[in-house]
Amino acid sequence: MDNLEKIWQAVLAELEVEISKPNFKTWFKNTFICDFKKGVFTVGVPNIFFEGFLKKKYLSEIKKALQKQTNEPVSDVKFKVAESSNLEKKDDEKNRVIHSPVDNSVSYSHVDNPVDNFSEKVKHRGLKEQYDFESFIVGTSNQLAQAAAKSVAEKPGKAYNPLYIYGDSGLGKTHLLQAIGNRILEKSPNSKIRYTSCEAFTNDYIESVKIGKAKEFKDRYRNIDILLIDDIQFLSKKELTQEEFFNTFDHLHQKNKQVVMTSDRTPKDIKGLEKRLQTRFEWGMVADIQPPDFETRCAILKTKCEEQKKEISNDIIEFIAKNITSNIRELEGALIKLFAVSELTAIELSIAEAERILGESLHKNQLRQVISVEKIIKAVQ
Repeated sequence: MDNLEKIWQAVLAELEVEISKPNFKTWFKNTFICDFKKGVFTVGVPNIFFEGFLKKKYLSEIKKALQKQTNEPVSDVKFKVAESSNLEKKDDEKNRVIHSPVDNSVSYSHVDNPVDNFSEKVKHRGLKEQYDFESFIVGTSNQLAQAAAKSVAEKPGKAYNPLYIYGDSGLGKTHLLQAIGNRILEKSPNSKIRYTSCEAFTNDYIESVKIGKAKEFKDRYRNIDILLIDDIQFLSKKELTQEEFFNTFDHLHQKNKQVVMTSDRTPKDIKGLEKRLQTRFEWGMVADIQPPDFETRCAILKTKCEEQKKEISNDIIEFIAKNITSNIRELEGALIKLFAVSELTAIELSIAEAERILGESLHKNQLRQVISVEKIIKAVQ
């Protein structure tokens, strides 16, 4: 079952890129693998509505993703209404939490069990414990962002306020963002921390205005010590939300409360962002994360192997690192796919087998590299 769970996590990672965030969260969040026999996968769903909708709307996408991740023919995908104790266990082990729509900044004044209470505090704030500075692999491509993030975690509200981290998807921005929150919680257990995405902030604001609870919304985002907000570029062209975020930002900054944001571009490159917000985002530190270099990619892969207690030859690690260069998520996904296929089919991994299993992923990465080079050439001509 562990192998099937790994495959399903890889499938979900792929579907998350292709499907809109609201639809993905609604329809895929509580799904899991039940069984796999003779080319037929059985996917567990919460109820018959999920079963009918996924079968009608996303069957072909699921089937295609499963086939890609297993590198084996998938003749059919069936859905079954079921509860998964494995899923609950897995969520407990990895501290996966559903963001509370009410409040992710609960403050605790009484501590009976420091370890258990820390886990609970992390969960209540929407953070994940596995994102810490110790597990973040540092290289020349990300050392400035990592150093700035650690400084903020040590002296929130004093060093680099705000901190703005930008870079392409899958390079570790969210890891650093959550590592800041986790480190602050370790040092100051009663800190009020709110971690959210820009999309969630927007939706929360719209809903609060609609039901006449704008004051409660302001209290949630202003009566805190730390605001960690992911994908701030989605403020683009949202005039009312920009106004609200501007006021929230000013309120926090004036009280020396820390604000940390991530984005896929610099503040000045966010089209439709008000000039006053752009200026404020640049008040503190703007740090970028670039795609990892070869040595860093190898280190990431080796660390991932150690985490999963798997052994793989240095030749294969270097083969993956040489051929997948764009982001960390794709690197880790390739490794998970290799392990899953190897265990399912009982084959011994070699460079030739790795090339066969990762064929499509390698082709996409090479194509992306060609396109990037062409863009650079056009830009300098």
